Amino acid sequence: MKHHLLTSLTLLFFASTLYGQSPEEVKVITAQYDMAKLKEKEAYYRKLAKTEKEKAQAQAIAKGWPLFVKKDDGNILELMRLTPDGYPIYYSTENVNAARTTRASFLNTGGGMGLNLNGQGMTVRVWDGGNVRTTHTAFGGRVTLGDNTSTGTIQHATHVTGTMVASANPASVKGMASEATARTFDWNDDVAEALGEVQSGMLISNHSYGTPITNNGNVLPSWFIGSYTFGANEWDDVAYNSPYYLPVMSAGNDGGNNDNAEPLAFGYDKLVGDKTAKNTLVVANCLDVSVGTDGNVSGNININGSSSQGPTDDLRIKPDITGNGTNLTSTSSGSNTATATLTGTSMASPNVAGTLTLLQQHYRNLTTNFMRAATLKGLACHTADDAGAVGPDGIFGWGLLNAKRAAETLTNNGLTSWVSEENLSNHQSYTMTVNSNGLTPLMASITWTDLPGPIYNGANGANDPTPVLVNDLDIRITKNGTTYFPWKLVSPTTPAERTSDNNVDNVELIKIDAPSAGEYVITVTHKGNIQSGNQRFSLVVTGITSAFSLNSNSTDATVCDTQNAVFTFNYAQNGGGTTNFSAVDLPTGATATFSPSSLSANGLVTMTISGLSNVAPGDYFVGIRGFNGTETEIRYKTLRVYSATFQPIVINTPTDGQNGLSTSVNLTWAAQANAVNYHVQVSQFSNFSSMVAEDFVTTNSFSLTGLNQATRYFWRVIPMNSCGNVAISSAQTYDFTTGNLFCDVNFSATDYSNATIAAVANSEAFVPVTVSGGYSIGDLNVNVAITHTWVQDLTITLEGPASLGSPVIVLQQEACAGEDNIDCTYDDAGTMPTCVGTPAISGNIAPVGSLSTLNNLIADGIWILRVDDPYNEDGGAITNFNINICRVQASILEITENPLVNTKVYPNPTSGIINIEIPSLTEKTTLSVYDLQGRMVYTQETNQVENTISLEGIQDGVYLIQIDNTSGSITKKIVLKRN
Repeated sequence: MKHHLLTSLTLLFFASTLYGQSPEEVKVITAQYDMAKLKEKEAYYRKLAKTEKEKAQAQAIAKGWPLFVKKDDGNILELMRLTPDGYPIYYSTENVNAARTTRASFLNTGGGMGLNLNGQGMTVRVWDGGNVRTTHTAFGGRVTLGDNTSTGTIQHATHVTGTMVASANPASVKGMASEATARTFDWNDDVAEALGEVQSGMLISNHSYGTPITNNGNVLPSWFIGSYTFGANEWDDVAYNSPYYLPVMSAGNDGGNNDNAEPLAFGYDKLVGDKTAKNTLVVANCLDVSVGTDGNVSGNININGSSSQGPTDDLRIKPDITGNGTNLTSTSSGSNTATATLTGTSMASPNVAGTLTLLQQHYRNLTTNFMRAATLKGLACHTADDAGAVGPDGIFGWGLLNAKRAAETLTNNGLTSWVSEENLSNHQSYTMTVNSNGLTPLMASITWTDLPGPIYNGANGANDPTPVLVNDLDIRITKNGTTYFPWKLVSPTTPAERTSDNNVDNVELIKIDAPSAGEYVITVTHKGNIQSGNQRFSLVVTGITSAFSLNSNSTDATVCDTQNAVFTFNYAQNGGGTTNFSAVDLPTGATATFSPSSLSANGLVTMTISGLSNVAPGDYFVGIRGFNGTETEIRYKTLRVYSATFQPIVINTPTDGQNGLSTSVNLTWAAQANAVNYHVQVSQFSNFSSMVAEDFVTTNSFSLTGLNQATRYFWRVIPMNSCGNVAISSAQTYDFTTGNLFCDVNFSATDYSNATIAAVANSEAFVPVTVSGGYSIGDLNVNVAITHTWVQDLTITLEGPASLGSPVIVLQQEACAGEDNIDCTYDDAGTMPTCVGTPAISGNIAPVGSLSTLNNLIADGIWILRVDDPYNEDGGAITNFNINICRVQASILEITENPLVNTKVYPNPTSGIINIEIPSLTEKTTLSVYDLQGRMVYTQETNQVENTISLEGIQDGVYLIQIDNTSGSITKKIVLKRN
């Protein structure tokens, strides 16, 4: 193969995660999460991490790489996965010496702002290289281990956790949120574990580890550095599906490393792996900063020379922000009172994450809610102290975190600043008018949590500039015909510009340095289509003035249409005047009342929305408008309405009464906005007196497998929500009938002109097979033979005809390790490859994707077996490709039951002896056994109810037993396995 580099991930010092402790707060945070989807993704990433680690370990054994290293200085390295080029990736806890400074102290008790924010009631989370010394006196029992590790307690994890939550015991180690609790984890399964924690309301996590450019004299490939790879995509996926969660990550300590052979510019382009994600907050490390009693920086802000520089290859602004991680004193693992002084982005990251925890606490105190991750990230970037070149850059990001200014922006929301969470629908725009105070810069920014972007595998070489932004939002400020644009990078080495559009960042900020007083219009639009139909975004504006403010202090509302929705808002004003209140964007049929209807002094206003029985169930973005005669302010809340009255379910597949279906069927129906979940029932009886399958699902589909042939099935779907559900007895009933399966069709490839897999990176081979005959697929299996060393390199897919929508089924994805060759049948009933011997993958193998998704489709067209090898050195060829189809023939039975339906075939799997019981047998029956190529390997006739056959001398594998007589036909699949 080609995995020659020994790469290590430098533990970069990064900080925590938080969430409201109370069950009520957790419920509010997760109310809009798709919990079923999060659980599914958690299981997927856990399996992926296990598979990738096993592949890396197998490679390490073959190459003589260490799996785990504990150095004399206490640092550790652990092999985790391989890059697409086959370089080993180690997570590492290597440090540079240094210490701590923060303006979080202004928010703490005694900090001068009167906020008394110490992390009370907040929980942070830390992923690191091993166990934290939870018994340290500075933790006071507030730190727990979230998983069990065998590494023992380590200094790095203890130090990072202390930076976040240590009390002043001793005084030198006091953390940012000294009264918060912490849950800590080792770095194995970090993505899957994070998905588990967001289901419990996690808001912030710290990850102070990363991949250095160079290890043991070996350098990562240039294309991998700065690009959007699998690590970035994973974390963007997590963040997108849990929009209150902000992962905070250290940028790395490669500032002095210039080994990248093809950087964007000399001295730049040093971010690797998850450090290029869009939705995370990546932290650089600066030297100690002088801060006056007013919270302002006096003197220069200087970067620590070891801090890794950005930007990303598509010129996104990374790192995002800077914290102090130089000579930072915190808890250590040597004893229950030990301390240590360390330096690195690993220290800067928990400094920032712990401080952001205080900002979430402050927002909760002000509004009873928590900020979405995009709001918190946007607030931090918007209020940062500019450092380095004017505007954002690839060294400091948006500048040095200024917790005091961020807290003041929240406190003065609506009066001298604006912070809101908005929603942009497809092909719509958002506008608001603000008044510049004419004294300070007018700044407006938008931030959004973007969909995961396409993973880059190096196909176009180093520094691919293709933007990875999916939903591209745009912000503009206009006044008197003049348009102001957001900052953007045009190169790593020149100052950022603000003369045109920014089409790469999901943080866009406009700064008007010396605005004249008066009105300015802020507009937010988007390019192309918004994927998923709408995009939430967060808006922050500073340098403004307003006579009054409205801020919500209640949660979004979910109600039945028989109830009223009630929202409360804090009202504040400067000077005199009266503000009147009205509703904005009410759903048709609803009405709103206000108590009071106007205010001329600080107070509380309640908006009650009634008449919801006239409103269609669904999500609505409703607002309260305040108007004092000259100024208007609108604050929006989300309203979710459910009804106890449901519309009839509209089925999609199968159609009612459809005949000739496979024994695997996917039931689908039109989703209903009024349904929280669906009660699915399937039976062979129209009165549903007994069930074939029954479940509650949150999606509008349900998969059935193992159905009998030539059998009629009845099914119904009952939509449900917390307000009520359809009476089961009144639910519409539908039916379908399975056909008879005949596994006697095989199509073999004849064109192998593109079957060679070259021994260079990003090689591809493919072989087509043409299928004809109009067969409906009842079961499909794929026979494949490939000569190739290191089968671990290969990803194998089956691509269906365009007439079927060009479905793609992943058959194999980088399985096994350094073994050679493949000769197997991919079958949903197969097993995982044993990866032993030659061929390494043989027998009946379960594909990664499900071939049953092709059932009930007409097979005609060109099918392609495609093999991708992104790695260097090893080559090979596809030597065989054929498709075996069990065709479905519609049943001519008009009765609900095939006489052979209840035939029993056992045991399964079998070691060679098979028992067949045919109930109510009155005529001669033929028993035939076929392999998956359609070849008969055994046959006999019988008129007995109980039969025993022996498959001696037949090799192990999956076989089909066909049972035929004049009353019907049925096929059973059985696995022959002697060991």
